[in-house]
Amino acid sequence: MTASPTPPRPHAPSGRELLAEQVLDLLPRLRRRFEQSCPPELREELATVTVHQLEALRQLCCGDGGLTMAELAAAQGIGLSSATALADRLLRQGLAQRTSDPADRRVVRLVPTDAARQLVRRFAAAKRRTAVHALESLDDAEAATLLALLGKIAGTPEADPHG
Repeated sequence: MTASPTPPRPHAPSGRELLAEQVLDLLPRLRRRFEQSCPPELREELATVTVHQLEALRQLCCGDGGLTMAELAAAQGIGLSSATALADRLLRQGLAQRTSDPADRRVVRLVPTDAARQLVRRFAAAKRRTAVHALESLDDAEAATLLALLGKIAGTPEADPHG
């Protein structure tokens, strides 16, 4: 009879790995904190919209004329077929509509509806309130340090004073 191989033991994280796990463990708590701070009616509305769709709506709302499918794909960092599928979902939810480009009727633009603009505004306000509330436990110097560190992790060059 042969002995069955012993399964490998997971190695205990140490140093940077442990810190990384601790950061990752905090992310769901931060998300829950944000969700709990949203007004109930906004929470219900957000239950039907994905983060990806909200980001697309935010980008659509930035300009006056919406975006073409190619512009939406580029802004989202996705392929044209994925942008089209995303646009179709927004259309079905009544958050966007297709219009012809006034300069070139062959070009179709995706524009946000009034409901989408209101949702984006309310979501942005809720995010801002949550961030302000979350930062209340830090003094100004700590908040500035947190911003610089998060910017450095995110790869934002202007947030890195040494970069």
